[in-house]
Amino acid sequence: MEALSEQKSTYMEAFEAAGQPDGWLGERRRHAIEAFERQGFPTRRMEAWKHAKLGPLGQQMFSVAADGGELSEALVARFADVADAVRLVFVDGYFSSRHSDLSAAPAGLRVQSLAAAVREDGALVKEHFGQVMDPDDHAFAALNTAFAADGAVIDVADNVALDKPVVVIFASSRQVAGHAAYPRVLLRAGKGAEVRLVQQHLGELEDMHLVAPVTELVLADNAGVSVQHFQDEGPGAWHLGALSVRVPRDARFALHTVSAGSQFARTDVRVDLTGPGSDVRMNGLYMVDGKRYADYHTNVRHVTDHSQSQQLFKGILGGRGEAVFDGMIHVARDAQQTDSEQQNNNLLLNPMALAHSNPRLEIYADDVKCAHGSTVGELDEDAMFYLRSRGIGQDDAQALLTFAFANEVLDDMIEPALSAQARQRLLAVLPGGRALEAIE
Repeated sequence: MEALSEQKSTYMEAFEAAGQPDGWLGERRRHAIEAFERQGFPTRRMEAWKHAKLGPLGQQMFSVAADGGELSEALVARFADVADAVRLVFVDGYFSSRHSDLSAAPAGLRVQSLAAAVREDGALVKEHFGQVMDPDDHAFAALNTAFAADGAVIDVADNVALDKPVVVIFASSRQVAGHAAYPRVLLRAGKGAEVRLVQQHLGELEDMHLVAPVTELVLADNAGVSVQHFQDEGPGAWHLGALSVRVPRDARFALHTVSAGSQFARTDVRVDLTGPGSDVRMNGLYMVDGKRYADYHTNVRHVTDHSQSQQLFKGILGGRGEAVFDGMIHVARDAQQTDSEQQNNNLLLNPMALAHSNPRLEIYADDVKCAHGSTVGELDEDAMFYLRSRGIGQDDAQALLTFAFANEVLDDMIEPALSAQARQRLLAVLPGGRALEAIE
């Protein structure tokens, strides 16, 4: 306990030393660091973190990375290439005008860096920053709110349907080694608006560092927001992110997420369906090998009547990889006529890999349709025998079956740049892949 208290006070000291702005932003940041002081880093004694080995995070202080990190050409080449799309790039948590392109923003779309939005017109940020994702509920969201230097602010006007996605890329340079980056996204979609967000987290650094992103989404009635999220940080990254969204009357939210990188990766997703007719669809794929760890925690709360949600998360585990899926569907007493389904399937490519699956239902209404399930298993022996009997080698047969298992999720990532990268990352998990390359 003494070590934990010392670690917490170190972050508070860094917060105090940095100096904070006056007014509402300083107050909100102060509330966040105090929330972290109360919580500290999660421990395995906490039910929601019982599988997470966070000890290394408490052994050093991760000060905020400085601006000005340089990216390698190889890393820049991995940026999602979406023609004619608005693109915001952040390096180590800071906006990079060099790599960004805002010229394609159409009428009805306003995009800014967080720092610019606060300087020029803080109304949107003041209303929603730190209000959708409560720092009292998540230690790393609290750190982000206290220390985030910059981020993306996206505002879509009423009844504007965007043809192209908004691309937001967070890249880690070598300068972030031993430090922390706190990426931030705040998106508001007006009434009847339609927008797709492509969100990439990229890196190649082997040295240990912390990346703690937060995404807050604000939807008005009848708005539609689709998020395509791809985490492919370097092998030294500890990626601990959070996404929170409120889905009001007749609004639609879709999340398509892939976790393929980092030594340790966890994403907490909080969705509140607050209006009749609200609809949520979430698909996820996590891939681990070596001794890497991936974790998705989802909390879907049906607050009102006549709402629906569907979740499908799949895991591919090789080596001594470990993964967790923990999903909660909460149906409030007044949420009659709720239709909710949750499924988690895990494929073990090595008997030493370990998958934890915990889909849950918490239902207080009596007129609902809810279901959940999970599977953990190896490749189907009959299917393997069928492919082998037709002259396909062991590794290629495994690649083909694994591709088929993952494709149900990847097909929903409608941006080719992301789906192609995710399929290529499958090759890093598989012992072979010539058959998969032939498909691509």
